[in-house]
Formats: sequence, structure tokens, C-alpha cells
Amino acid sequence: MNKKVLILSAHPDDAVTCMGGTICKLIAEGNSVSVFAFGNGDEDYDEPGGSEAAVVRYKENTAKAYDILGCSLECLWLPDFEDFQTRELYRECIKAIRKYQPDIVFAHWWAEYFQHTTMATISRDAWNQSRWFCSGDLGKPWTPAKYYHFSGADGVKEITHIVDITPYIERKLAAHRAFAFRFFDKENDDAENVRKRNAYEGSLIGVDYAETFQRSFYFPEAVTTSETLF
Repeated sequence: MNKKVLILSAHPDDAVTCMGGTICKLIAEGNSVSVFAFGNGDEDYDEPGGSEAAVVRYKENTAKAYDILGCSLECLWLPDFEDFQTRELYRECIKAIRKYQPDIVFAHWWAEYFQHTTMATISRDAWNQSRWFCSGDLGKPWTPAKYYHFSGADGVKEITHIVDITPYIERKLAAHRAFAFRFFDKENDDAENVRKRNAYEGSLIGVDYAETFQRSFYFPEAVTTSETLF
């Protein structure tokens, strides 16, 4: 298809966990996929004084995960609990959209915790404002045709698209395991929980594994001919 895709992600691992299979599918079908992220993983430790080592480990694991997926990553490497709702970071989102000039954009839904909900807001608003003739130092105006919210642990409000990722599930889980997360069980990573969620989402359309999305209609779709309705 030779289309350009941009994923705006609070942290590099969010794009992997929430839509890693879709990333693999998009690339396999001839599209270029870029991820623009903020967080640096400095809170991924459970012993006092472990923040600095956590950042080093997270960056190393991120490189492994993205090598498995085969997509590019640009990350600002900000602290995990940073307030993303700032003028500077909003401008960074607009700048990324104008820089990568994607045909479609994926980003968070308003769920889970404050950085993800904030990212959902500034990403959607940047999608809107990136087309304006303003902020010229951020690049030339660009309007991606479509915008989708990806499902996190809490899911989107209304699923509009379900992508079959069956051929890519093992690669996605390998990328997820590269992060070596132990958030809820120190003895096991949570990759199998991700597998179960993707299996459930696949059952909604009769395939083994899938990922779910909600297309944003923040911009109403223009209808110039009745064929558009079909």
C-alpha cells in the first residue's frame, strides 16, 4: 500500500502492547510505521534507588522490542510521571505530525491513568491543529486522513475496527517480552495476559488473535456524492 502511519504513544511499550500485531501487519503490507513517544521508564523498579538503572534497562529493552517489530521510534525520554499536558509537549505532537506527514494516526483512548488520558487529548487536538496555518516553526500544515484510538488494558469505548493479527501474534509477544515487565507478578511477565486479551478480541470476528480500535470522527466526514455513504 505504501502508506505512512504515525503512532503517538505515551511510552514506547504502549504501542507494542496495544497494537504491536497491527504494526507488524502494516509493515508486512508495504507501509512505513513510525512511533513518537514520550516516557523513559524511570519508574520501572521496585527497590529504592533503582530509577537511574531502570532508564538504562528500559532504553535497551525498547531497542530490542523495536528491532523485533521493525518500525522506527523517536522518543523524548521524559520521566514516567511527567505532566504531558504542557504547551511544549503539545507542540511536539503537532511537530511530529507535520514531520512524518502520515496518512493515518493512532493514539491512546481516554482510559487507564493520567499520562494515557492526557496523551489521548493532546494527540487528538494536535491532529486537528496540525492542519492549521499556524506555528510555522513546527513545519508545514499537514492533515492525516484518519485517526484511530488503540485499546489499552481498559479498551476503547466503542470498537469500530478489529484487525486480524493472527500471523503476527508471536512476534508481537516477543517484542512485548523484550521489556521484561513484572508489574503484577514478579515470577512471570504479563505476555500471556496480552495473548488472552488478543484471543478474546479475535473471537469477536472469528479469528485466533486481533487488536481493536476506535476511529475518531472528531472531524465529520464530507459527503460530496451519495457513493460516500456506501
